[in-house]
Formats: sequence, C-alpha cells, structure tokens
Amino acid sequence: MNKGWKIWCAGFILLALVAVFLLTRGPEVPTPTPAGTFSFAVLGDAPYDVTEEMQYRLVLGSLEANDLSLVIHVGDIFWRPCTDELYRRSLDWFNGLRHPVVYTPGDNEWADCWERGSGGFAPRERLERIRQIFFKDPTRSLGGSPLSLVSQAGREPFPEFVENARWVREGVVFATVHIVGSKNGMKRFPARTDADDAAAKRRTEAAAWWVRETFAEAKSLQASAVVIAFHANPAFEDDVDDKDRTVYEPFIIALEEGTEEFARPVLVMQGDNHDYIVDRPLVRRTTGRRLENLTRLQVPGSPQVGWVRVVVTPGAENPFAFEPHVVPRWKYW
Repeated sequence: MNKGWKIWCAGFILLALVAVFLLTRGPEVPTPTPAGTFSFAVLGDAPYDVTEEMQYRLVLGSLEANDLSLVIHVGDIFWRPCTDELYRRSLDWFNGLRHPVVYTPGDNEWADCWERGSGGFAPRERLERIRQIFFKDPTRSLGGSPLSLVSQAGREPFPEFVENARWVREGVVFATVHIVGSKNGMKRFPARTDADDAAAKRRTEAAAWWVRETFAEAKSLQASAVVIAFHANPAFEDDVDDKDRTVYEPFIIALEEGTEEFARPVLVMQGDNHDYIVDRPLVRRTTGRRLENLTRLQVPGSPQVGWVRVVVTPGAENPFAFEPHVVPRWKYW
C-alpha cells in the first residue's frame, strides 16, 4: 500500500468517525431556569415538508425536556395541504407536550388555502374548521397541562374570535392576536368576494380591540410587562402609507398607543419572515420617536426548524432574554 493510499484511507476513516459522531449525537442538554425567573418557548413557520417533520419531532423532544412554563406557537403549523388530517396531526403534537400550549393561526393553514397545492379551499371555511378543531374550549389552552385563558369568545363586539386569548403569569400579561401574513389575509385570489374583504377588516378591528383591552388589563393590574404573540410581520419598518403596512394599521396604531401609554417593557412575538430577529422596530407616528420599551422577536422558520426560549425576569428593567434553538440541517434523529 503506497503512502498516498494510506493517507486517503486515514482521511476517509476520520471523516466517517466524525459523521457517526454528528449523526448519533444526542439531544442538547436542557438549560436550567435561573432562580427568580420563568421561561417559555415560542416557535412557528414549520414544519413545511417531510424532512422538516423529522426535525420537528426533535423540537418537540427538546420542548418536552426543558423547564418551561408554556409553549406559544405563532402560526404556520404546516405548508400544505389544508386538510383536517393535518390540523389534527398538529393538534396531537401540541397535546402530546406536557406543557400548556397556546396557538394563534398563521396564513398557511387558512388564508392561503385557496391555492391549488393547498387544496383549493375557501379560506373562511378553513378558518371555521380551525376554530372548531383547535378552540373547542377557548377558556383552556392546549397541551398536557392546560392553562386557564380569558378569551375574546362571546365578548361583544367581536364574539366569534375564539382564537384571541389572554392570561397572566407572575405579573406579566400575555395575549395572542389573530393577525396573519399574506397581506393580513387580503391577498387577492380568483374566487375572492366582498365577504372575504369584510372578514379581514373585521378580524383586524377585533385584533386592535383585543390589544387595547390587553393594555388596559395590564394597567389595571399594574403589570410589570406585556407580551403579545401573532403570526404576521406587519411591516413595522415600512412607511405608514406603504401598502404592505396599511392593511395592518388599526392593529399597529393600537400597539403604538398602548406601548407608549404603558411605558413599561412590551414584547411582541411574530413569525412570517422565517429569520431569527430581536430588535426594536416600532416608531410612534405622531412623534417620530422610536418606542424603546417595545422589543420584537421574530422566530426562525422553514428551512430553519427550531424554537426560541424566552427567559423572563419579572420586574426587571430589561426582563426578556432570548436563546434560539435551531435543529442543525443535517440532523434528523
């Protein structure tokens, strides 16, 4: 055996050993929650295909292993098709976790369902099925240890919005708000009618109302912080008259006004754009001043499959710390 062949064989064996190590390495070790804090998980925009479904099972295992007060899913539980079967699969995944799980819908699972690859469904009909399947009891979260919720369900003037929820943990007020991508459900499609436009407008008005009520509740409780979760990237960075932003305006205005008046830390959590971001993007239109007390977390999404751990120190000046956990692209078990 010549020297070159020996070197090649040694290199091949080394690479094979490295591959075996990487592909068989166990799950990451859970991070303990520091004393005086609590932590929760937030995720969205995955899984979108078969390989991501394999990685998503690793995410579920990681969530199960961690000390979390709850799990929040900000929508896009799959890509397509928009079938009851896939709704129930996601519901089973949520209910298989030992933690409380709170879910707010994304556009993939209803607003985009008119697309051929998604099944050619009527979006509003799919939204009603989501409400029937995921929100049978809007006063209780999903998950293995359900959390008591205050719901917008049955509350005038928007009693149909069972998906909008609120709860309190250690002086921090949490809320979910149904705001989605695809231009907030206003994207045109061949069979779209005036009723679809009216429904999108009403949903946005309900979201704004729920945000205002959430801040009012936080003020009355003298809460130390507010956390609001939704699916869409509402184009905070764009000009106020940009068409990508105007479809979200009632919601954004309520968020601006509530954040400014609350004057304590506010965390908004969204999906939609799939890149992990932590920033402070919201500017008050009346003053041009950046609202420094509002932090935006955008969770990673397809082809990144993972979650973000948020550690909360109630009452602190900067109460939120973030730890992204993304499954490596090569890892499937």
